[in-house]
Amino acid sequence: METLGTAGRPGRDRIGALIEGLGPAIRRVRRERGLTLEELAAEVGSSVAHLSRLESGARQPSLDRLLRIAAALGVEVGELLKAPEEPGPGTVVRGATSPVYEGGGLRFQPLVPEAGPEGLTAVKVIFPADRSEPEYREHEGEEWIYVLSGRLRLTLGRESTVLEPGDAAYFNGLLPHRWDVLSEEDVEMLMVGCQVGTGSGIPRRLHPLTKGHHHHFDVPRTSRRDS
Repeated sequence: METLGTAGRPGRDRIGALIEGLGPAIRRVRRERGLTLEELAAEVGSSVAHLSRLESGARQPSLDRLLRIAAALGVEVGELLKAPEEPGPGTVVRGATSPVYEGGGLRFQPLVPEAGPEGLTAVKVIFPADRSEPEYREHEGEEWIYVLSGRLRLTLGRESTVLEPGDAAYFNGLLPHRWDVLSEEDVEMLMVGCQVGTGSGIPRRLHPLTKGHHHHFDVPRTSRRDS
């Protein structure tokens, strides 16, 4: 696993970042205080149209206006001039070195790190030839798949369709689903799972393939790449 990208945007200095974040900060604090544009404008002695342009970033306030806005919102000016948090670096996962796990009659290769993005998982799945799903699966999260090679029958509830290389499908994981390999070769596909809603009961790793990785399946093969 490698990181890629440095914090900060090209050509963007700290002062520019502070100015860019001023309007959104005013809007955020105003909403937190439960104030409408009209109410804040009346407190500041400004027109609603002018205040709206300030929040959108189309205009910048004078120092006197900024002090009035901060006082009306009940915050220090510094609270409105905090630079937005810079994003961390990106991540590169090398397929040649990423471990391949086995379990449930298939192989899978996680394509995001275990400490990767919250509520998102991506894996390459290899279904062995002539494999039939023994039973329907159901799990939290929504699922997107893309077939790389081979032919696969996807059954959702009581309906089925055949997927071939280049085909993609999307469905809610709570819908009963199963897979059946129809080709004489292994089926390889990309699978991306994402979070549904924001409830705290949704597990961090949304697809059973990636839950616990080697704790849930067999020992990973780290010395070779399956393709």
